[in-house]
Amino acid sequence: MTIDIHTHLGKIHRGQSYLGPEDLIEWMDKNEIEKCVVLPLENPEENHYYVLTKDILEIAHRFPQRIIPFCNVDPRIWVRGTDPYWHPETDLKDIVEDYVKEGAKGFGEILAGLYIDDPRLKNIFRVCGELKIPVLLHLDAMRCIDELHFPRFKKVLSEFRNTIFIAHGPHWWGEMSEDADEKCLQIHPTGRIKGRGMTIKILEDYPNIYGDLSANSGYNALTRDPEFGFRFLEEHSDKLLFGTDYLSPGQETPIVEYLKNAPIENKKKQDILGNNAKRLLRLN
Repeated sequence: MTIDIHTHLGKIHRGQSYLGPEDLIEWMDKNEIEKCVVLPLENPEENHYYVLTKDILEIAHRFPQRIIPFCNVDPRIWVRGTDPYWHPETDLKDIVEDYVKEGAKGFGEILAGLYIDDPRLKNIFRVCGELKIPVLLHLDAMRCIDELHFPRFKKVLSEFRNTIFIAHGPHWWGEMSEDADEKCLQIHPTGRIKGRGMTIKILEDYPNIYGDLSANSGYNALTRDPEFGFRFLEEHSDKLLFGTDYLSPGQETPIVEYLKNAPIENKKKQDILGNNAKRLLRLN
């Protein structure tokens, strides 16, 4: 089974065509993708238009064999009460739990302009661990922010050992090489990969982190040094997830053919293409 861990629906940016569920499924059929995760967008830092959890859940109920819904809540939401402002003890578990009861299999994509160890994000991480759903993060210089070599993220991974994290984005995939510098927080690096960068070390050292290979950042990480890219897939097949970040009709997704034609052991390829996602999302 092939499962795309990272797609979107609707209209996200100005000037972009609307992507409906029928359009997405037609594209899935063309690319031999059985199921896809659709991620709501409820953080203002990324998009011009919001795509709400309730709408994704409704679409998933219409296409239960093809679409896997995630849920989302902006961590800066405030709860009415004696104090109208958010504070670290604010518990959003009831909101997320309602979404899980309605079928959500994970949380994200988180695109909030906060440091990765902000108490408001940590509240979400705790809730996801308690509800046993993975959380998908976009890491770069403006969203889920961290310094070079992920000092904050490593502490988060240690603190929330019962939470499964799925990492994606320019900063996450920018630190594949040990000579990465601060430019990789936003700009895709080029050239051969040297040694074991912090991204690789984190995948090896922390059992609760997985890599989402979607978008230009994931594809660039694999293809900037082709020989290394295939070796990376072989060595870390148990921690990698196929994804495209498909969000607009006609969008090119070269990762599809790259992975299907990758010269790696078939069992490992199938783990990346779908088996790992099936296990993490606890799909029957």
